[in-house]
Amino acid sequence: MRYRIFFGFWVLMVFGGVTGFAQQKVVLDLERAVRLATDSSLTAQKHQSVYDISRYQYLSWVATRKPQISLEATPFLHERYMTQRYLSFEDIDEFRMQQDLYSQAGITITQAMEPWGGEFYGSSKLGFLHTFGEISQNQFMTVPISVGYRQNLLFYNPWKWAKKIEPLKLSCAEQELSYGIETASEQAVEKFFNLAMAQDGLRMAEKLLASCDTIYAIAERRFNIASISKAELSMLQLDKTNARIALANARIAYTRAMQELATYLGMDRSTYLELEVPDLMQGLRIDTEEAVRNARENNPRYMESRQATEEARRDAAKARVEKNLNLSLDVSIGLNQVAYRFVDAYMHPLLQDVAMVTLSVPIVDWGKRKNAYLAAMSKVEAAESSEQEVARDTELDVMLTVNDFNEQQTIVEDSQEALDIAEDAYNQTLLRFIKAQASTTDLSLAQTNWLTAQQNKIASLQNYWITYYRLRRLTLYDYQQRQVIRYVRK
Repeated sequence: MRYRIFFGFWVLMVFGGVTGFAQQKVVLDLERAVRLATDSSLTAQKHQSVYDISRYQYLSWVATRKPQISLEATPFLHERYMTQRYLSFEDIDEFRMQQDLYSQAGITITQAMEPWGGEFYGSSKLGFLHTFGEISQNQFMTVPISVGYRQNLLFYNPWKWAKKIEPLKLSCAEQELSYGIETASEQAVEKFFNLAMAQDGLRMAEKLLASCDTIYAIAERRFNIASISKAELSMLQLDKTNARIALANARIAYTRAMQELATYLGMDRSTYLELEVPDLMQGLRIDTEEAVRNARENNPRYMESRQATEEARRDAAKARVEKNLNLSLDVSIGLNQVAYRFVDAYMHPLLQDVAMVTLSVPIVDWGKRKNAYLAAMSKVEAAESSEQEVARDTELDVMLTVNDFNEQQTIVEDSQEALDIAEDAYNQTLLRFIKAQASTTDLSLAQTNWLTAQQNKIASLQNYWITYYRLRRLTLYDYQQRQVIRYVRK
C-alpha cells in the first residue's frame, strides 16, 4: 500500500511538471508581434505562395524570349491496312494488303523576334520507312537543315504587348505581397491590443474585487455603528458580487484573446503571453502629400488598375486588326533527300522551299468581329474610368487615415491625462469614504470613472497603432525607418 501511494505521488509530480512546462511564458511587445506575423503566420505564408505563382509565371515568360530547342520523335509506328491500287497493265483497281514500319525524329529551334512580332524557326529531321510485302524495302528521308520565318501581317505584335504587361504583373505581385503581409501586420496589431485590453481589464477586475472586499469590510463596521444604512451596505455587497462576476468574465476574455493572438502568430495556443504595451511614437507626424505620393508609387491598387488598362488596350488593338481580315506569312527554305541507304540520304541533298501567305476575309459574319471590336473599346473606356476611380478613392482613404493618425496622438495624450485625474479622484473618494466623508454613490461613481478612463486609454492606444499600421499598408512605407516596405525574397 505504501508503495502504491509513493508511485501515485511520483506520477502526479511528473505530470504536474509536464503540465507546468507545457504552458510557456512569452513576454511580447508590439514590434515582436508584428515581426512574428510577417514571418510565421499562415496569412503571410499564403501571400508568399501567391506571389511565388506570379514570379514563376514571369520567369516562364522570360524563358519564352530565349531560343527554344525541342526534340520531336515517333520512335515506332506500325501499320497494317488495306489500300486501293491501280494495275496499269490490267487497267483495273484492286485492294491489297499494305504493311509499314515507320520511325522519325527531329530537332526544332525557335526564336521569337520581338521587334517584328514574328518567329524564326529551324529544324533537322530524319525518317525511316520499311515496307513489307512481296518487295520489301527500306527508305531514309532526311532534312539536314531547314530554316523559316512566320508572322502575322496585320501589325499586331503580341510580343510588344507582353513586354509591356508582364513586368507590370510581376511588379503588381510584389506590391500585392507587401500589401498582404502588411494586412497581416495590421491584424496582428488589432489582436495584440485586444489582448492588451483583456489583460488590462483582468488587472482592473482584480483590483476592483480587492477594493470592493476592502470597502465592504469597512462598510460592515460602519453599519454596525449605524454610520450607513442597510440599503447602502446592500449596494456595496452588490458591487462586490458584480466585481466577482466581472473578474470571471475578464478571465474568459483574457484567455480567449491570448489564444487567438498566439494561434495567429504561429505559437502554441497554450502559450502564456505577457504584453508590453507601447506608448506613442514621440514627434512622429505624417505629411499628407508625402503619404499620397508614397501610395501612388507603392499601393498595388494603382498597379492593378494600370495593368487592367494595358490589357484592355492590347485586346482592343488585336480586335481592331482582326475585324476586317486575317493575313499571315510563313516562308522556309532548306535541304532534303530520300535514299535506300542511310549514308546516301545525306548525299547530294535537294533544295526545298515553301512560301505561304494565308488570307481570311469574312464575307458574312453578322457583325461578330465589329461588335467584338466595339466591346473591346468599351472595355478600354471602363478600365480607364476604373483607374481614375481607384486613384481617387485610394488617395482619399490615405488622406483621411493621415488625419486620423495625427489626431489620435492628441487623443492618447488626453486619455492619459483623464486616467491620471480619474485615478486620483478615486483614491481621494476612497479615503473620504473610509473617513465617512463620502457616500457609496460618490464612491461608485468614482470607480466607474476610473474604469472608463482606463479603458479609454487602452482603446486610444489601440486606435493610434491600428491607424498607423493601416497607413503603412495603404502606402507601403515605414514612417519610422523612412523606407519603402518590401517583403520580396531575392
